[in-house]
Amino acid sequence: MNHSPTSPASRVRYLLPLLAMVAILIFIATYLGIRKSRSDSLELLGRQGTALIESLALSADNAIKANSFFDLLIQEKFADLTSFLENRPDFNYSVEELAEFTLAYDIDAIMVFDSAGVLLNYGTGGPLVDIDFLTESVAGDVNNLVISPPGASDFITATGDSPNEISLFYLQKTYDDRYIIVFSADALFYTSSKRSIGIGFLVRNIAQEVGIEYIVFQSFDGIIFSSRKLDPLLKIDKDPLLTAALESDTALSRLTDFNGREILELVRKFSSAEFGEGVFRLGLSLDKYHEIVAGFDRQMIVFSVVLFAGIVLSIMYMVGKEKRRYLTRSLGEVQSLADKVFDSINSGLVVIDRESRVVSVNRQFQETFHATLHTLGGQRWVDLPFQGVVPFGEILLGDKATGEFRTEFADSSGKKYFLVNVARLADYEGKPSGAVAIIYDYTRIRELEETSHRRERLTELGDLAAGVAHEIRNPLNGISIAAQRLLSEFEPTENREEFRRFAGQIRSEANRLNEIVTRFLALARGKGGDAGRIDLSRVTLETIDLVKMGYKSSATQLRLNIEPGLTAFLSEDRYKQMLINLVRNAYEACPVSDGVVQVSLKKADNRLHLTVADNGPGIPEDIRDKIFNPYFSTKEKGTGLGLSIVHQIVTEFGGTIEVVSPPTSTASPLSGAEFRVTLPG
Repeated sequence: MNHSPTSPASRVRYLLPLLAMVAILIFIATYLGIRKSRSDSLELLGRQGTALIESLALSADNAIKANSFFDLLIQEKFADLTSFLENRPDFNYSVEELAEFTLAYDIDAIMVFDSAGVLLNYGTGGPLVDIDFLTESVAGDVNNLVISPPGASDFITATGDSPNEISLFYLQKTYDDRYIIVFSADALFYTSSKRSIGIGFLVRNIAQEVGIEYIVFQSFDGIIFSSRKLDPLLKIDKDPLLTAALESDTALSRLTDFNGREILELVRKFSSAEFGEGVFRLGLSLDKYHEIVAGFDRQMIVFSVVLFAGIVLSIMYMVGKEKRRYLTRSLGEVQSLADKVFDSINSGLVVIDRESRVVSVNRQFQETFHATLHTLGGQRWVDLPFQGVVPFGEILLGDKATGEFRTEFADSSGKKYFLVNVARLADYEGKPSGAVAIIYDYTRIRELEETSHRRERLTELGDLAAGVAHEIRNPLNGISIAAQRLLSEFEPTENREEFRRFAGQIRSEANRLNEIVTRFLALARGKGGDAGRIDLSRVTLETIDLVKMGYKSSATQLRLNIEPGLTAFLSEDRYKQMLINLVRNAYEACPVSDGVVQVSLKKADNRLHLTVADNGPGIPEDIRDKIFNPYFSTKEKGTGLGLSIVHQIVTEFGGTIEVVSPPTSTASPLSGAEFRVTLPG
């Protein structure tokens, strides 16, 4: 369609370049404003941190000097006391006098050693002072002082097993080199005072301020003290910033990672006589910085977005209004047509995405697997109970983009057979985006084929039975009569028991052959007996009682669940023949000692449901499709006709029969096989 220069579409085309230029200018202005704000805020934080670390270094230096001055005062006090004691010649102080000195100067003990380090005299400030413990604590230091020049002194603290045993010692050698005087005092006041004016106390107090992550003093030997426990740090000579800080007169800074968060670290050199040369490291939290910056960024972005959005939305609204109407109408028509086509397909159809999650299924799929799109949508295909029906993995992960498969699936409604065609789907870039599968249910066709095969075999069997039954039965009757006459009319004089056993065996085998011929004829003749309305519950119970009489000696337990009052329009003789074969098979499949046969008859959904189950070894998967074929049998002396007759009778009645092994229904919780017969109600 052509547009005139004054048409709305033409005006919009001219406005688009101008709109793009405005957007670019707004973006540049916003970007520069945000960068400037962040730079200024970080610089301000760095200045504050520099002032703080400078103050910290000055305070640390003062704290170290205060500690040294405190030690000096303590030592001068004891040195003055030593000078006072030296005024008496020969140091001939009594224990009582030394004890009075301890009380007067508020100390624990005064000990006097000779030049060989042997304790000569002592005085204590009370009976609780352990002079032996104090002597042991300073023995080593006294020995060291013995070899020192006259007037030498030592100032130490010794720690015991409890806070009350922490003592302060001052040792001094007299100027005449004859004695060593040791003063012992309680160190609790000394240590607490040292802590309160020490650099560690200063650092911990400063580190409690909001925004300070850590304060560390690090020398070449490692961390001297820290405000908190830190992970191992690089040595000074391994960290370029720390090395540079030792050569700089000002504090240096950097952004670094601490416990997974970005912080600002400032470093300043510091040296003292006590700790040597090292650096102070101050870590400052950037949380407040990020909060301020984020707030400004949001303001700038919101302002820019609002400004630009006002321009864009006004144009887009006018241009897009008509297009949205057209697209909505077109999409509705396409979607309606797609849904109709999708659901009109008589085969099941399922679509999955690249993550194997169900995207869509059609009506036929939902009916086949008794599920809805509401329950299937979004679920992974491999998590669904019928995931084995479609091998999506072979197509999504394999080399072929399409494939045909024959699969099976069994549920409460029986076993189903499917022909599956799977194709890989691709997105606009040609990459796999999922797969689609068409599932054709050919269960009915398979059943018809099997029924046709059985009928063909039954026809062959009928021709065979019609030609052979008469020829076999006449000799069998003769053999049976002869065996009967031998048993009733002849009495041998020797080997009488052996004679009767052989004659009885001849008659038994003749009867068995006659039964086989009877089954052949029943299978070949097809329909038998006139149909009519019968009391199915009564006939079932009577037939089971008849079968049970033949297994009186069996230990097998019979369980019945027959719903009373059920009727059906069937041939009574043919129904009995079917039920006898099923119950006999169940009895013969049970173990000898603890067999269980369970028969159930009920009506549901306007259909009659007959089940016969046992706890025998079951029927292997590979032969379940063959058990209804004529002549197929797993028994040593079986004819393979019993279940063929059952299938024929069920087909005559217009019903269905299936076998499940082991049973899956809660009504038959046994471990063998379960035959399920469904008849018209």
